[in-house]
Amino acid sequence: MSTWLVWISAIAALIVAAALIEAYVKRNRKRKLSDMRPDPDKLSKVGGIERYGLDPVTMAQAEHRRLMEEGWTPGQQIDETTAADAAEEDKQDERR
Repeated sequence: MSTWLVWISAIAALIVAAALIEAYVKRNRKRKLSDMRPDPDKLSKVGGIERYGLDPVTMAQAEHRRLMEEGWTPGQQIDETTAADAAEEDKQDERR
């Protein structure tokens, strides 16, 4: 039984030694920051937003065109009740 314990200890020691050597090599590896930067020629000129067609200006123009086709005009009032208006309407309903 003692021979099994020696073998298990030897394997565990080898695993620990390998982990320590790997950590030492990774920590002491010298690389310049400019070497880690991606090559500018390989980068796409199109950014993430434009790549997927999510350009905010184009989207706003499309929404404006849609609203104009539906008959909305810039001076038209929107009939939405605010919280203060809704509270006033509730009070008037209770009085009746």
